[in-house]
Amino acid sequence: MSVKKHARLVAITHSTGSHPRGWRHPNTPARPATDVKAFIKVVQELERGLFDALFLSETTGVMPGPDESHQHESMVNDSLDPTLLLSAIAPATRNIGLITTASTSLTQPYTLARLLASLDHLSGGRAGWNVVTSRFDTEARNFGLDPRLLRTPERYDVAAEFVGVVKGLWDSFDDDAFVHDPQSAQVFDPARIRLLDHRGARFRVSGPLGIARPPQGHPIILQAGMSEAGRELTAREADLVLTSGGGGWHAREAREDVRRRAAAHGRDPDMLVVLAVLPAVLVADTRAEAEAQLREFTALLDPADRQRHGILAGTANDFADIVEDWLDGGAADGFAVGFPYLQGPVEAFTRLVVPELQRRGRFRTAYEGSTLRENLGLPRPVPVRS
Repeated sequence: MSVKKHARLVAITHSTGSHPRGWRHPNTPARPATDVKAFIKVVQELERGLFDALFLSETTGVMPGPDESHQHESMVNDSLDPTLLLSAIAPATRNIGLITTASTSLTQPYTLARLLASLDHLSGGRAGWNVVTSRFDTEARNFGLDPRLLRTPERYDVAAEFVGVVKGLWDSFDDDAFVHDPQSAQVFDPARIRLLDHRGARFRVSGPLGIARPPQGHPIILQAGMSEAGRELTAREADLVLTSGGGGWHAREAREDVRRRAAAHGRDPDMLVVLAVLPAVLVADTRAEAEAQLREFTALLDPADRQRHGILAGTANDFADIVEDWLDGGAADGFAVGFPYLQGPVEAFTRLVVPELQRRGRFRTAYEGSTLRENLGLPRPVPVRS
């Protein structure tokens, strides 16, 4: 009897949910961006549902539009820094991974390497980094950059060098380098340190990073770009990749392509976890109840938004069928699941869909380890030594 493939589940959200109008739902707190206690309860519910990770997306610029529609959105215009928010969530959780978003266009490798290493230590090895290159004019102007720089293909070359520098900084010390020996007054063994001394096309970074090697060795790296350059960056550097959930054939092609590219870079393609995106999910005991919830939510939307709201509504069986079809069809290794608003839909998913997946032998019944890498079934990298 063959062993059924287990699904990976990552929640992708903001503090208001994954839909731009999620803040309008009556179950959403009045000031969701700063109501950290309410958001922690949502994350704890995801952890009870054994989700692999929480993924917080981010844009570092308020986005005005010609129709003033930005005035109606909360997730971009009123949000805490995702890395700081995850640092607050870390002590209130034990197993769920915590994936932040940070741009290779708007920061420096040393700064980001230290932040992510710190988050990995604070969480006991549960940190992850969604690598983005940034693309909006408002973001460029906030950092004093020419907006054209964020639209050039070369930004992925910058990202590739940036990620390489960050990984090199994480490997500054061997795992056993810090001895903290009071007798000899020695903090670390100098034989177990590596000066990066990176001199590249865009960055010059000496190192070492002023913190012990992260518990995971390298925090998990996620990439979501499906352009040609994005797929190459994924194949070289990523542990997790997001693909469109728009169609099984297209998703299967994308998964096969990034796996082929990973193998061409000398990587084991099974060490690249491909997640299809379900952008907004509503689940209920019956299809009629789910459709009623959908009608309730779409009533909050502007008329133009109601035609492509991107929300899937159904029963636990409906969603479990989707998971099985995509897993068995080679279209995905799991799903990045969004919720249009948080209070209610998350609890319904963990109460209904997760047990159905477990009944079908498609999802874990307990976390496999204490780190995100262990729970994803990914090896811990050994330090790179030149």
